[in-house]
Amino acid sequence: MAIESLRALPTDSRVFIDANIFLYTILGHPRFKSPCKEFLIKLENGVYEGTTSTLILNEVVHKLMLAEVIKINRLSSEREALKLIRKNPDIISRLHTTWSNYAYIRRYPITITEVDERAMDLSVQISERYRLLISDAVHIAIMKKRGIVDLASNDSDFERVAGINLWKPR
Repeated sequence: MAIESLRALPTDSRVFIDANIFLYTILGHPRFKSPCKEFLIKLENGVYEGTTSTLILNEVVHKLMLAEVIKINRLSSEREALKLIRKNPDIISRLHTTWSNYAYIRRYPITITEVDERAMDLSVQISERYRLLISDAVHIAIMKKRGIVDLASNDSDFERVAGINLWKPR
């Protein structure tokens, strides 16, 4: 397991992209926006071969929806946003920023993989072996299926996984 700065990711790397890389850029994280944005610009310019999953995109859009509801309604937590959405689901049709951000992500030259039965079965084994939540184990399973060893993520749980290189925004 190698842990390196995302800015040091070698040219032409095949890299799996975790949700936090997209979210730090879009939501403007004060510390991690800059290295994540630089990475995504390089990805856009063909410097890297990027892969993500439908599971990642689901997480990203979910978080973007909650962030937009919080901002529009001046709420203080995701819990309040979820409560408001459940009470008034029409709010979802007014989330323009979320949908434009999703459309922007879809324009990136990345491969988006689906989680199939084989990946799910492998992720159970990975979860048990490396003590990962199943959603994180699915990412590693997809990487293994596709022969990808580089992971762009700020999730320290991946530090327990042997055989991958973790590239963190710094």
